[in-house]
Amino acid sequence: MPKLADKTHKFTTSPDDEGSRIDLFLKRRLPDFSRSQIQKWMKKGHIFCNGLPVKSALILKNDMKIDVKVPDEEVRLLAEDIPLDIIFEDPYLIAINKQAGMVTHPSAGHHQGTLANALWHYLSRTSKLDAKNKRPGIVHRLDRDTSGVLIAAKTLKIQEALAAQFRERNVKKTYRAIALGRVTYKEGEIEGAIGKDRESSRMAVISTGKYSKTNFKVLKRFAKHTYLEVYPKTGRTHQIRVHLAKIDHPVLGDNLYGGMDSTAPVCRRHMLHAYQIEFTHPVTKKRLKIQAPIPADLKSVLDQLNLQSFKK
Repeated sequence: MPKLADKTHKFTTSPDDEGSRIDLFLKRRLPDFSRSQIQKWMKKGHIFCNGLPVKSALILKNDMKIDVKVPDEEVRLLAEDIPLDIIFEDPYLIAINKQAGMVTHPSAGHHQGTLANALWHYLSRTSKLDAKNKRPGIVHRLDRDTSGVLIAAKTLKIQEALAAQFRERNVKKTYRAIALGRVTYKEGEIEGAIGKDRESSRMAVISTGKYSKTNFKVLKRFAKHTYLEVYPKTGRTHQIRVHLAKIDHPVLGDNLYGGMDSTAPVCRRHMLHAYQIEFTHPVTKKRLKIQAPIPADLKSVLDQLNLQSFKK
């Protein structure tokens, strides 16, 4: 069973280290990490000298005790042979239909079994990605229980080009969702700055958050639920879930944002699916649309809602 890279490193300086900056010293001792990463850890209080937090400008002396606590998200990524549902692939990029329940990136409590672990195993055999890259090729994410299309690059150059399209909002994302309640209007727009709720672990619409915008249209209404197509115009954490909850139509099955409904068909996760992504191919320059089929669990809930509506 492979082991994760060490999360804690301890060093003691020698006379040969006197006069060196601590960031350069640690770059030599921790070659798997960049100098900029190490400097970032210092700013966040992850590196200590003789028990005290340090800055990158610290000049070393003999017999100093250096402790480095590598953040959870920086732990070296393991390559794991996990099956992937590949829906598109060419020499430059790959699109995966992520299954609900799979975490996208390693994080506290989820260092293994993530999509990144699986992709690293697959791409490391065929791509030119740097082995030190902790998020191989992935330029966006989906929540753990959100299924659907997710793209990744096969080279760092393509990764940078795709990331630029996301930053510039040239990527069009389309989701499908089952919302609680009947949405009475055909389409709508939700705006509201999203940020971390100080009183809980949730995201929320708050004045100090980042500008966020979501459009949607109704695909079908049921007795007590609505099937929606949703178009996030920005890319905030939990954006669709937060915005739909804001208009009192949370995603069905979302226990974090009020989407639980005892009268609805059983949902083992929130009913949100990344249905389509559209972007400009970094090499061919053509617009590319990639779709992920509606998953079986979401189809089953739709069928049951249809049946309930018919009986009434």
